Amino acid sequence: MLSLLEKVAVYEVGLGIGYFKIRNVIDWVDSTILELNSSKIPYILYEVSLSSNKKIIDVISLLSELTKGNYKVTASKVILGLIYKSFEKKEIEINEVVTLMYRLAWQLNIEDHVFSKINGLEADYEMAVDGYGDMPNVIKEIQEFLVIFEIYGELICVGPKD
Repeated sequence: MLSLLEKVAVYEVGLGIGYFKIRNVIDWVDSTILELNSSKIPYILYEVSLSSNKKIIDVISLLSELTKGNYKVTASKVILGLIYKSFEKKEIEINEVVTLMYRLAWQLNIEDHVFSKINGLEADYEMAVDGYGDMPNVIKEIQEFLVIFEIYGELICVGPKD
């Protein structure tokens, strides 16, 4: 199970790459506030709860005040697991999977081997889109990569993405 700050990092990263919308983050924060003992709720979560009219960057900034840049490795693995689940459930298409992975790789300081693999898969996908590769094989490779993170996606319960 993830700690509160690890969950905050998941929503921070997910919002930053476009996996989550502000409404998803606010809904999660609201349910978290209701579940926790009031003495354990960081004040910033109340600010996030009232952020429906704020810009994405402002909400990310609030969330990052709590995480202080920590938990990014765990959060990125969870996000990759959630992307896998969303793709398997046909909630997102392969082009969105590739876009989300690419954003994740370039916005975070993720592990080198994960960064390299994502960049290679993205390049293979773009080549296949341009007619220079076997799209079914590329999709299979992407699924094989993402399934490694499936267990991380199970560590957090999230509602619908949109």
